[in-house]
Amino acid sequence: MSATRLLVVDDEQDLLELLERRLKRKGFDVDSAGTAEDALELVKKNEYDIGVYDIRLPGMDGIELLKETKKIQPDIEVLILTGHGTIDTAIEAMKVGAFDYITKPYNLSELELTIGKASENKVLKEKNDSMKKIIAQHNEFNIIGDSANFKEVLEMTRRIADSDVPVLIEGESGTGKELFAKALHYWSSRADEPFVPVNSGALPEHLLESELFGHARGAFTGASQDKKGLVEAAKDGTLFLDELGEMPLALQVKLLRFLETGEFRRVGDVRERHVTVRVVAATNRDMEKEVAEGRFREDLYYRLNVVKLTIPPLRERKGDLPALIEHFIVRTKDPSKQLSTEAFAALEQYDFPGNVRELSHLIERGVLLSKGSLIEADNLLLPKQVAVTAASVDGATRLCSLEEVEKVHIENALKQMNWNKTKAADVLGISVRNLYRKIDQYGLKE
Repeated sequence: MSATRLLVVDDEQDLLELLERRLKRKGFDVDSAGTAEDALELVKKNEYDIGVYDIRLPGMDGIELLKETKKIQPDIEVLILTGHGTIDTAIEAMKVGAFDYITKPYNLSELELTIGKASENKVLKEKNDSMKKIIAQHNEFNIIGDSANFKEVLEMTRRIADSDVPVLIEGESGTGKELFAKALHYWSSRADEPFVPVNSGALPEHLLESELFGHARGAFTGASQDKKGLVEAAKDGTLFLDELGEMPLALQVKLLRFLETGEFRRVGDVRERHVTVRVVAATNRDMEKEVAEGRFREDLYYRLNVVKLTIPPLRERKGDLPALIEHFIVRTKDPSKQLSTEAFAALEQYDFPGNVRELSHLIERGVLLSKGSLIEADNLLLPKQVAVTAASVDGATRLCSLEEVEKVHIENALKQMNWNKTKAADVLGISVRNLYRKIDQYGLKE
């Protein structure tokens, strides 16, 4: 564990040097400053756990320094050093964010004890924030399936869950890749640490880098304070890189370096940082094809592809339909409803290009549109089945390519959603960014 980092600010040079020497001997990493202005320059350059500020300083006083520090580093804990005549002011400082105050003259042991409490408080707050996220994520974690090919993937997931090696999860959109990423996390010894998902296709390149690695204050317009990235938020836990194939090439280089060394830099920062995380990535693309065509780095692909899990599409595990349907109905506002025989037969014959996610939407729609206790086939509003054959020359039968099937299905989804691309992408189980790419690829027009 790295040493607690302190910033001590006092205009009495002898006392400042005494404090710095004493605290360093106690194992703290200490920087010092004689003025608030010098202290702020250090706060802009370095990250601190604890600040120890004298309330009386030349120029800007300790309370103003506290306020400015909190703007740059909101998570820092600050102790205020005060004389007897300024206790009321010190109490005011606590109202604006100070952890505690100590009156002069003070015992150095008392100061060390208070620093220790402040450090513990900071760690507990970070742990509490992480646990809130963990509990919320854990409540959403549920894998349903008993078919042979699905159970095989589940068993492999259990075997590799407690390993630290990167895992690449492949599967079509909507198959439940994030659920398997959560399984790798919650079935491992890191279950009490954060599980942090990153959608590689949801943000432009410059924002994605900031989201992933964080940024320094002033790195770009609007960056008014230092911000931790999701890599740091996932410390000792699992970083889940969803839609890996959408990651820009320039960012792939930085991700590769992080995977190899555990080191990274926030955007606009010169400092190297280090965290330990388990990386799990997911994609619906053929990554070997992406590598061959130069859209994805070969070295990064092999670095992530230490172990591969391939999630079967729903059409290849139709035996799981009854359990999945029951699960999705129970989650609706009217859990007493049931599928009619005809509705279930229609779902059995459907190929589910959007997989389990699409089934969830179909059930939700069926419950909403059905008038009685039964969900009828018409209530599901199933897309027309895409014809996979076509008449051709000499009376032979021509099989359509997957691209032709995908084009027709995407066009149907867009028409059904009145060309609302956000809703169509949701039904199709892909990102809006990916949908725009497909529209351009197939030359689709409203």
